[in-house]
Amino acid sequence: MQFKTLGLALCALLLSACSDSSSNKNFTGTVRFATFHVDMAYDNSQGYFTLLEQTSATGSDQDPRLANLAAIIQQTYQERQPDVLLLTGFSTSVTEGGVADDTAAARFQQNYLAQPQRPDLQGLTFGHRYVASTNSGQFIPHDVNGDGKLALPEDAQGYGHFHGQNSFVLLSKYALDADQARTFRQFKWSEVTGASKPMLDNGEEMDQGAWEALSVMDTNFVDIAMRLPDGRQISLLLTQLTDQQPEENALRSGWLQQRNGAQLDFIGDYISDRQDGDYLVDDAGRRGGANLSRPFVLMGNLYNDEDPFRLTVSTPWADTYEINSSAIRKVLSDSYLLGSNGRFNTDSLTPASFGAEEYNMSVGSSHIHPRVWNSLSGMRFSYVLPHKDLFIGDSGVFWPAIGEEGFEWLYNAEGESDPSLSSHERMTWVDVNFGRSN
Repeated sequence: MQFKTLGLALCALLLSACSDSSSNKNFTGTVRFATFHVDMAYDNSQGYFTLLEQTSATGSDQDPRLANLAAIIQQTYQERQPDVLLLTGFSTSVTEGGVADDTAAARFQQNYLAQPQRPDLQGLTFGHRYVASTNSGQFIPHDVNGDGKLALPEDAQGYGHFHGQNSFVLLSKYALDADQARTFRQFKWSEVTGASKPMLDNGEEMDQGAWEALSVMDTNFVDIAMRLPDGRQISLLLTQLTDQQPEENALRSGWLQQRNGAQLDFIGDYISDRQDGDYLVDDAGRRGGANLSRPFVLMGNLYNDEDPFRLTVSTPWADTYEINSSAIRKVLSDSYLLGSNGRFNTDSLTPASFGAEEYNMSVGSSHIHPRVWNSLSGMRFSYVLPHKDLFIGDSGVFWPAIGEEGFEWLYNAEGESDPSLSSHERMTWVDVNFGRSN
């Protein structure tokens, strides 16, 4: 009986390996990992319905901004399209059971990404999709911001006018093990090592009930395995840390900066090789940090920048504000990241663009490395951070200078960067060559 069971298990394993039509014995291809903050989390109670309507449109009825977003993803001016794509700033709807609706994501794939947005572009198809459940807009009966009221969008696990306002979507050409994905929606802020109850902007301590109820993640943190054609697995570590009150620039508030720091401390502990993440417990009750026996790629919008100057630029939609860079530096210095020796984060392999440098000259920032910007705020907010055992072939940010191919998706007729054309952030990518090793 034991031999029969073992034989069936081996047969199932072989069938699973052969089910991928691109399977081969030794995969030596290059995979482009990209993340793009698409501003598809609309800041009103009807936001998801708006997104459903927009993503359902076809042909000439398509929303021009969403079409531009799709065109940016489809473009091959930077040699190839993404193979693994994380879209942050994407709305969903979350049921009481915590399940995220993927209708808008599916429609965006079918009606926008799969359809060439110009004659010189090619549609893009992903065979696998994962839509993260999110804490944003999940109401909690505590006065989170201390304004004496109990109401959305502030009094929630994460800022949101509805449950699901801010989430992220993973699209992949390679199989994803969604059933075994680890999620961290429920892990409490107060349980992160070194965390302390914050002071609110009114000078008072946060309500004790709110402090005990708040999860550390205002959206989610997901660890999901991706299977290469030869059967090897890569862990994809995904998140989006958000500006929870964008109309008030609230992340400049002390307590929200403190939460962002705790979120980054959480991530740093999760990928640490010093067993710093042993105390972490996922939503299924499994304890511990990342599985460090296999390489990973950390992707997402971390809403922080390692530049010690830490000041954004003033824009028509946001004032200059300060970012606390100490927590992001802990993440970037981790010994399991390729950049722990500073090489990936400072030299030509760091995702960068000439468009960001041109933008820096127009706004006069003193950022120490403006070519790595991927936000109109004058910051590097989106990251694709590979494991040290992965070989990086190339990297970049899609931010063409004025007059270069694709600039019309980013600049208005006056030559000014215009977020209403696509997004206030730029797609960031890294190519991993699986035929080589560091």
